[in-house]
Amino acid sequence: MPFWEKVAVGLGGMTMFHGNSTVKATAMPFFNMILGVNPALLGLALAIPRLWDAFTDPVMGRISDRFHSRYGRRRPFIFCGALLMGLSFGMIWMVPTGWSEGGIMTWFIITSLVFYTCFTVFSVPYTSLTFEMSPNYDERTTIMGHVTIWTKLSELTYQWLIPAAGVLLVWGLCSDQVAGIRAVMWVVAVVFIAGFGVAPAIWGRERYYRVQAKEVAAHESAGFWKTVGQTFQNKAFVVLIGLTLLQIVAGMLGSSLDYYLLVYYMFDGDVVAGSVWKGALSSAYAGCGIMSIPAILWLSRRTSKLITLRIVYTLVILNGVIRWFVYQPGNHIFIFFDAIFGSLYWIAVSTVKQSMMADICDEDELRHHERREGMFSAVFGWVTKTAVSLSFFAGGLVLVFVGFDAQNGGQQSEETFLGMRLFMVIGGMIPNLIALLLLQLYPITKERANETRRVLEARRGAV
Repeated sequence: MPFWEKVAVGLGGMTMFHGNSTVKATAMPFFNMILGVNPALLGLALAIPRLWDAFTDPVMGRISDRFHSRYGRRRPFIFCGALLMGLSFGMIWMVPTGWSEGGIMTWFIITSLVFYTCFTVFSVPYTSLTFEMSPNYDERTTIMGHVTIWTKLSELTYQWLIPAAGVLLVWGLCSDQVAGIRAVMWVVAVVFIAGFGVAPAIWGRERYYRVQAKEVAAHESAGFWKTVGQTFQNKAFVVLIGLTLLQIVAGMLGSSLDYYLLVYYMFDGDVVAGSVWKGALSSAYAGCGIMSIPAILWLSRRTSKLITLRIVYTLVILNGVIRWFVYQPGNHIFIFFDAIFGSLYWIAVSTVKQSMMADICDEDELRHHERREGMFSAVFGWVTKTAVSLSFFAGGLVLVFVGFDAQNGGQQSEETFLGMRLFMVIGGMIPNLIALLLLQLYPITKERANETRRVLEARRGAV
């Protein structure tokens, strides 16, 4: 693939990140802290789209796989989905502030459901496109590396959106906080969601489009529900889902408990100081992640995706030991060691695992005579998003279990702090140890992937 095409397709990673994260990250300060909406109602409203995704994601996957047009089966949806995402995202923040709490929540639920529906229209075909950009085993990982770069750049900046609105207010460019947030969010909507989102549709190529048309014409296709079931009959896909669920469990315990330990254990309940260091840690994760992408790509090319993941899982397990020593009062300056080693984990997840999905789609075509990246992307995405939603609930249960009480501030019991540290360290190490063992069941080696490509090209021609 030409370098410029990889960059163009990678730009969609910015849109993907804002679709996944920005509403959830900014809804609480805007609707709760500024407009005064009940946080419990807001939490429920944020969970509703996950239920809606259970229906829309697989349907969009099926539509994208079977669609035919002069522009391909993915690109029309990517283009339209990005534009509609930008418009609906901006409308979320245009709620009339004089309405009652019920009216404000109704606005938020309706506009967020529209936004997440548009996000599905964009995200499922876009993710599918990244899977089918190249038939080459190693180049697939490089493509995912470009997507990850833009995702990490978004991660560096999105937490500063609310502060940016405050800057506009201080400079006199907006009349109040609400106007400032609306201005910032419309910039995100127009530039980073719609603008970046259309780039893959304009400059990306669908190399498997003719292959799919040929396969469908020659072989009878399975129905919708049978296709969903067949994704779970793919051993490699099931193992990858298992690895992802373990990653979410480990990540939930790490990213939530480290915040509480910073605030209540290391800074004696000082929310401001703890939040500043949490923000610095998050930025360090993103920065170290960007810098480690070339190392992950080099390692994957020199060895294989499986060996790369084994090395990364081992390093993350060792990082658990580092966490035990750095998350203690007076050691906050050393928390950046956590970012150095931990960032490798998330980069490997974003690049290597997504690249493995493309190999799984080859295996599926070999067996079922059809390119079904859309369905695999949809099922995988829905399982992941559901697990993330449940992980927030599980994180709250952990805090209750260890006896945490926010009213006590930094005066929590020694047993509570010990429980929090153990859950963060061991709760992060054990899932990754299980993942390291589960990885032994993953059947697609580099040699097998190359052989599958050879058989497919002999059967239906090269891409």
